[in-house]
Amino acid sequence: MKNIVIFASDTKHASYLNSIINIGWDDPDINIFYMICDDTLIRDPRLQSALYSINHNIEDKNKIIPHFSNTLNINLPFKPDWLILSRERWHPEENIILEFKQKWNSKVAVIEPNSAFINSINQFLESESKNRNCLKNVDIWFDHSEFIKAQRKLLNFKGNSVVVGNPKYDQNLDIEKSELDFLRKHYKINPNKKQVIFYTVINKFRYKLFDEFKKFKNQHPEYQYFIKPLPKEPFENLQHEYFPEFIIEGVVPILEETHIWGMYNLCDIHIGAISSVMYPSYFLNKEILDFSLQIGYFKDLESNQDIINNVGGDEEQLDLWKRVFNVSSEEFKKMTSKEKLLPMIKNNKNIVKFLSNIQKHRKDILKIYDEFNDKQASKRIIDYIKNEK
Repeated sequence: MKNIVIFASDTKHASYLNSIINIGWDDPDINIFYMICDDTLIRDPRLQSALYSINHNIEDKNKIIPHFSNTLNINLPFKPDWLILSRERWHPEENIILEFKQKWNSKVAVIEPNSAFINSINQFLESESKNRNCLKNVDIWFDHSEFIKAQRKLLNFKGNSVVVGNPKYDQNLDIEKSELDFLRKHYKINPNKKQVIFYTVINKFRYKLFDEFKKFKNQHPEYQYFIKPLPKEPFENLQHEYFPEFIIEGVVPILEETHIWGMYNLCDIHIGAISSVMYPSYFLNKEILDFSLQIGYFKDLESNQDIINNVGGDEEQLDLWKRVFNVSSEEFKKMTSKEKLLPMIKNNKNIVKFLSNIQKHRKDILKIYDEFNDKQASKRIIDYIKNEK
């Protein structure tokens, strides 16, 4: 019998874990306690527990032996053998992992949230941050594909990884008709028009991608348009782009994170630059317009200049990474030199090849996103934990 705690601090990360809960819930060899946030923004369970769904599957009350967790501010129904989450380097997860390790010596599994198949300086810094801060407390990372695992190895990631596919898409894309009908009404979808969904990015290519989107929209004013922002964009530093209306006229934002699953299905044309969020577009065989090559997504991926000059996104600030690694500016430049980074990005040429002819390489792209594409990633995760000694 394995005792498993599953935690997510927002609905985005909950979406990576809900099918794991469902698969393990009725398994006689698994006890599950879950604490899943129902809010789009990250919430601390110690301060905002009312925003969490909490439950366990132990029916016999005599088998419940309470163990209090300080970081969750709640009694667990058992001593946890495993902690599963999909976020490890930031709070509140970082403190939760530390408590579970120190108090109960629990094993920790991280579901990789990002299909990080394009290697760059940003991915290298994230990998190095994991190496320095997470290896001693995380026992296993569950990854999406052999290609992505190989990309992480090129970045010198030293964590223990097992390829299982991406559990986020095991069940979330299976939408009830009533939910689709609700979304049609909620977003005033016109059945006589094509629906277009646009996926934004948060890095320096954001407004170049916006320009490509606007060109397409101007060419096709007869369609209906929607945008899927990153979860916190409309509620934090980019509020002015979304309220009172989105900055591109006639485009409706999908602000509720859980609505994305039905909109994946309802929208005919999917537009963006290659990233994790576009996997369902390929999986559902939608019409895809990828502007990665047009906006220069693959240029200067080995260069540290954007970070040094502080002209990148929120996670491309020199002071941030100097603090993370406790290094000087000169030391940072040495660890991110072009000579060191160029060998790490050699496999990116395969992605460029695939994007040059998406129709021809759809199967190749799907295999990069998910090694199996069979909606069985959650079962492989549960089986791994059950068989792990």
